[in-house]
Amino acid sequence: MPKLKRYTPEELKFIKNNYKKMTVEQIAKSLDRSEKAVRSKIEQLGLKLSELKRNEPFKWTADKEEVILENYQKLSDYEVAKLLDTSEGIVFRKRKKMGLIKKTREPFIQSGYWQRCESGKRIWIHRERAEEKTGRKLKLSEPVHHVNGEKLDNSYDNLYVCKDRADHGRVHDSLEKVAFELYKMGLIKFNHKTGEYYHDLPTRHQRLGVKN
Repeated sequence: MPKLKRYTPEELKFIKNNYKKMTVEQIAKSLDRSEKAVRSKIEQLGLKLSELKRNEPFKWTADKEEVILENYQKLSDYEVAKLLDTSEGIVFRKRKKMGLIKKTREPFIQSGYWQRCESGKRIWIHRERAEEKTGRKLKLSEPVHHVNGEKLDNSYDNLYVCKDRADHGRVHDSLEKVAFELYKMGLIKFNHKTGEYYHDLPTRHQRLGVKN
């Protein structure tokens, strides 16, 4: 069996700071780990997901089911969940139980990525584009890295297929090393009041003389 990657102090701090305002899915994507692994680590840290308001049992009523019937084709499960003040997973499971299958629809942004629904299946467009670029089906274990950090930019040049999660971590480590070198050169600065890095370099639009 492959050896599990240990959680770094930074990752543990991230979980503790965000488990109340982010879903397990969002945390897992941010840390490039599986939802199962993140949920297990949350439990090990003694953090109670069940006590969060968003995890209180959701009670379905005829009116709430009607919201799904009226919107499931034109809205994503995430958007319907927002209308009902519940989670995407609860809406997805209920829609499936009601036998409501989505038809192909226009792409939408969810969890910071472009997606679309096709015959009831969710398609991650950045992975689809990466498969077009490589000419093969990607393995589930192969993350797709956005080179410029813009997760909505799915141009071929902006997509790099990592061998596995460890390789994806190596890519991010290399970016961090470069960032620290730029800090040492004075091109990146640190605000001790906000605890954030920043720079005074002109943006691409400013360099090109484009007005906002």
